[in-house]
Amino acid sequence: MRVRMVMSRQVINAGATETLLEAARRMRTDGVSALPVTDGEEVVGIISERDLVEAFINRADPGSTRVSAYMTSNPQYATPDDLSSGLALRMLDLGVRHLPVLEGGRLVGMVSARDLLLPGASGPGRPPG
Repeated sequence: MRVRMVMSRQVINAGATETLLEAARRMRTDGVSALPVTDGEEVVGIISERDLVEAFINRADPGSTRVSAYMTSNPQYATPDDLSSGLALRMLDLGVRHLPVLEGGRLVGMVSARDLLLPGASGPGRPPG
């Protein structure tokens, strides 16, 4: 199955200059655990719950610390035509649970490990991964 069949098309993102608190609130409000970080149309990073925990441990001030200080810069990404089974293995190798989905360099969605575990994500009669 292709990533386009399981990815989230609702793109909720963060700006690199917004605060960790703003990003965390958006994650909670929208029920997501990672946000692609954009500068205009370009994806420059990704911020996840893990990154927020790291900031917390480092005693970063969430109200003034910028997302850019804790995001993963230049993240790996998926394309809508990637096979979900191959992407699941790639995500395992990378140790990540979320990837932005880019098409022609444009952000078109997000895919999570949970999305890839949906019934049928790896094809009929085949186990995920």
